[in-house]
Amino acid sequence: MRFIDVAFIVPPEGFADKVIAAQEDDDENIDKHSYVWRECKTSLKQASYDKCYYCEMKDIRSDGTVDHYRPKSKYKWAAYRFDNFRFACTFCNSRRTDQKTGEVGGKGANFPLFEGCVRATCPEESDNELPLLLDPCNAADPDALDYRTDGATVPKSEIETDPQRMRAVTSIEAYHLNHSDLQEARRQTAIEIQEKIIEAEASMKRFTNGDITARQAYSSAIRDLKRRLDQRAELSAFSKRVLQAYRNKPLVEQILAAA
Repeated sequence: MRFIDVAFIVPPEGFADKVIAAQEDDDENIDKHSYVWRECKTSLKQASYDKCYYCEMKDIRSDGTVDHYRPKSKYKWAAYRFDNFRFACTFCNSRRTDQKTGEVGGKGANFPLFEGCVRATCPEESDNELPLLLDPCNAADPDALDYRTDGATVPKSEIETDPQRMRAVTSIEAYHLNHSDLQEARRQTAIEIQEKIIEAEASMKRFTNGDITARQAYSSAIRDLKRRLDQRAELSAFSKRVLQAYRNKPLVEQILAAA
């Protein structure tokens, strides 16, 4: 997960008029007007370079949909709010069973709050609400997650009473962030990054020893590592975490400093 600033996403043409028309309809069936959010999919998807806002993958598990961070079934006032829309893959957004592990995950209509917290009944009350689900459009939330080199997503904080740890634990399950396919994709990414670091170091050593042809191999390896940190790359937040484990190496430190 990495931060997506919804303030810079432009709604599709005619969005405001369609929202007004939907709100003026007395029909309680909100899904009748699903075109309001479905037509926002392209804008939302482009903002994340086609990646799911929650897991940072493109097509590994689904073609994506528009998720309501605050579920429309619980927050009718947020059903047509553009700042409540998130581009999500089906596995992060819908309840599914991991066929390899049997574990169930996916957000669905779940939106748990901290104990004692009152659910917001209007936009003005949302700032007083304390959701247990991390929001990729909240600048501080993605930092609550950390990753192991085996591909598993874990809470960054180790303090059991830390609210951000509680939110991370809940979100990892809710968004299915440790689905076996996703975890394997991360694990493979970690292996590839390690191999590129080794390749870069070996190429540089050959170059400094007089092998001019090694310069191109070094450049290629560095380019690959830098591209993995680009916000357009899949699993860029995970890749950054993997590289940070090697920051004692000068070439890695330079890459991180330039990112």
